[in-house]
Amino acid sequence: MVRQAILLLAVSCLLSAALAKSKVEELTPQNFKSTVLESDATWAVSFYAPWCGHCKALAPEWEKLASAISPTVRVGSVDADKHKELGGQYDVRGFPTIKVFGKDKKKPEAYQGERTAQAIAKHLLLHVADTVNTALGGGKPKSSSSGGGGGGGKSAV
Repeated sequence: MVRQAILLLAVSCLLSAALAKSKVEELTPQNFKSTVLESDATWAVSFYAPWCGHCKALAPEWEKLASAISPTVRVGSVDADKHKELGGQYDVRGFPTIKVFGKDKKKPEAYQGERTAQAIAKHLLLHVADTVNTALGGGKPKSSSSGGGGGGGKSAV
């Protein structure tokens, strides 16, 4: 009896997890323009193929990223095997291809870094910081390998 209760509880937990709404938005040619291109948000988009081993390995990291960074950055995926024309518009030649759609949606940036939630999130947050700095009239900050943000200039304060 206890064994059955534990099994029932485990199945219930698995079903709840499976039914939990993903924060990764599925993008198609029908919704891409209105969802991504006409949005003020920064988007991280993975162009994937369901049969691709590297894409399958990225999927849990992509979910983790979406849960951690949403709503600061929106996260989406395009089945570029099914929607080849959409992948072609963004020069997708391999899978997975990650593009960052920032302020200038006509010129998405290709992400070439590590395929971990933490590395992608760090890149996206730096991208958002650059966008905010530019919007405030600060121009694009110079990269620093130390990760510090102070700079050596005189303070206006």
